[in-house]
Amino acid sequence: MKRNILLTIIVLFAFLFSVVATVISLRNYDSNIVSRKLKEGYVPANSQVVKIIRDIREYINGIFHLNQIIAENKRLKEELNKLNTDKITIEEIKSENAKLKELLGLKEQIGLAANFEIARVVQRSQEAWLSFFIIDKGVKNGVKKNMVVINNQGLIGYVVDAGTNWAKVVTLLDPDFSASAMVVRTREIGVVRGSVNLLSKRLCEMRYISKDSKIKLNDIVITSGMGEIFPKGIAIGKVVQIKNDKFELTKNILIEPLVDIENVEYVMVIKQVKDINLSVGVK
Repeated sequence: MKRNILLTIIVLFAFLFSVVATVISLRNYDSNIVSRKLKEGYVPANSQVVKIIRDIREYINGIFHLNQIIAENKRLKEELNKLNTDKITIEEIKSENAKLKELLGLKEQIGLAANFEIARVVQRSQEAWLSFFIIDKGVKNGVKKNMVVINNQGLIGYVVDAGTNWAKVVTLLDPDFSASAMVVRTREIGVVRGSVNLLSKRLCEMRYISKDSKIKLNDIVITSGMGEIFPKGIAIGKVVQIKNDKFELTKNILIEPLVDIENVEYVMVIKQVKDINLSVGVK
């Protein structure tokens, strides 16, 4: 029984080998004996054998052609993917360059005496991603606690902790943030603070404003300079809502920061504020 199976397998392989050899030889039409016989008329062109051989040859040629198409398709897809990747990379580099140029443009705005460090945001907390973030510059770069952090749009926050090559920046949306502020048009002084209730709305509030205040919507609010951390003149935001407090004694002003805190990528850490005109973001 086993001998018969083995013999059958051998015969089958021999037959397949013969067919493949014949088809391969047929691909070279002019040098093939069968082809020459066909051309000389020894074998009828319409015979069943010839038709079978031609069908097999066309089938094999089709397989070879299909493999070439598949290979070419794969190559083109790889090239397209590479082009798309290169395009994304180029656009990302252009975007980063534009952001860095905007920050470097602050050098002229805040004066030649400016001493600053440009840093990149490298980490955000998932739970408090609007409250603080980590930058890639630290003590070895001269970045220290309580240094002011800005960009070309205005105030972002300040450094609350620093390591060798990193620093933690608290933003003006954080509930623990506070800064003395002034309304540019009316010159009224108050305190801008973050709030738990306003964090998700990307807003902060200005408190201790008289109920008789003449503040209007879209008024610009800047740092007043009356504090230990923030110098005068940094743009904070614009007024988007005005309401009286529950005792009707003062007004609470809701402020929309000029900086897009959610999408900040690069920042400028001000290491020296003496003799610098920090009118950042104020037109």
